[in-house]
Amino acid sequence: MGSEYYNVLGIPFDATPEEVRAAYFEAARRLHPDANPDPVARETFLNVQQAYEVLRHEQRRAEYDAGLPPQVRARAAVSLSAKFSRSGIPLMDESQLFYVLLDITCTAEPDPTRIPPAALCVVLDRSTSMQGQRLDMVRENILKMLGKLRPQDVFALVTFSDRAEVLIPPTRVANLGRVDALLLSIQPGGSTEIYRGMQLGTDLLRRCDARMSRYMVFMTDGHTYGDEEPTLALARDAAEEGILIHVLGIGHEWNDKFLDQITAISGGTTTFVTSNTDLQLFVEQKLNAIEVLYARGLQLHYQTSEDVSLQGAFRVRPDVAALPIDEPIPLGNLHHGKSVSVLLEFLVPPLPGGKQVVELARGAIRMDVPTMTIPKTRILFEFKRPVQLVVERETPPRSIIDAMSRLTLYRIQDKARAEVEKGNLTQATRHLHHLATHLLAKGERELAHTVLMEAEHIQQTQHFSQEGDKRIKYGTRGLLLLPSPEQKR
Repeated sequence: MGSEYYNVLGIPFDATPEEVRAAYFEAARRLHPDANPDPVARETFLNVQQAYEVLRHEQRRAEYDAGLPPQVRARAAVSLSAKFSRSGIPLMDESQLFYVLLDITCTAEPDPTRIPPAALCVVLDRSTSMQGQRLDMVRENILKMLGKLRPQDVFALVTFSDRAEVLIPPTRVANLGRVDALLLSIQPGGSTEIYRGMQLGTDLLRRCDARMSRYMVFMTDGHTYGDEEPTLALARDAAEEGILIHVLGIGHEWNDKFLDQITAISGGTTTFVTSNTDLQLFVEQKLNAIEVLYARGLQLHYQTSEDVSLQGAFRVRPDVAALPIDEPIPLGNLHHGKSVSVLLEFLVPPLPGGKQVVELARGAIRMDVPTMTIPKTRILFEFKRPVQLVVERETPPRSIIDAMSRLTLYRIQDKARAEVEKGNLTQATRHLHHLATHLLAKGERELAHTVLMEAEHIQQTQHFSQEGDKRIKYGTRGLLLLPSPEQKR
């Protein structure tokens, strides 16, 4: 006997009765013959019903569990720790911010024989604006991506402009022919329609075994018009299916807000590419990580208590991303021996007298571990702090101080952007000068110079330049990156 019932319902071995019931009703909504006439869906629905009938009864579930092999009961090799900005929450009659730095760490060493193959689909914008040096740079780095993959991994290539086509269908790397000749055959032309490229890339990855780690690397240098909403809906569907999307914005004319939304939904990253060096760095960092994947599709499911609200969430390791705070929060993937670190910013309301404990949030980190018999697993958490009647001077943990100070810089540029949009140029310039001062103090001279030049540009033109805006946004966002424990040593 295997562990089919848990996998059919898509739940962890320690799922509560409420989670069993919720998983059943969700599956029934999608698969019931009245809603889905597909014969395969009907067969799957019958399996779901059988699993539910066993797992919803305490005695029948216990008997079923007793017959499962020991490895089913194995826990994921993942630890969860939290650092708080204060040991307690001061009793105050006004709202206050409170920070939690969450570290999710894989404690397992990689076993190459158990790491599943990866499927990588590159989706390349070949619109007219990509001609010349940009396309040459991309061709060179696609070849470098292939050099990072293993023979058993799968590679696919899609090109798009106002239509999309498959240049390389999903193919084992060991079976690929002369890719360089195919890359040279790409001819730029047409406009940019992002949905077409992303849809075809997603369809190709869906054909790959769902147990594989599936990645899309989406490269574009332009805007898309009219297809933003279906593209975001597609990104949500892809995320639900465990497809992680990285976006490379080439040059300075692409829509950063829109592409940031796409990567935030999937748990991926947006990279601002201004040179071949930027592309090479992406290849080195992201493609090396594919080989040591432990868990994919990490999500933070949470509920805040009372009037506490989550104001912001930022991934600060292994790479930086401003995360959506809609529940659940996508966190990306976890690799062997590495950590995913997230800075959470809570707003605590005025506290009444007699209050002893504030529960900030409770929930679970959910993930999919391909090498486990039951891939779906989770780690529960509860963040709460005692109320301090007497406020004493206290130094937060160093990692919290670092994360909060870096977040401040990112927020300053965000405020400058907002002021420009409202036409408050004097206030925007003041924010940028303040930002430049902090950057100089941190030794970030080049970025500080960019900020000061942009402040002058705003005074002259009443708006950010496209390039300066992105350099400041992604430059300050990059400062949020916290060093890993290995780097600290």
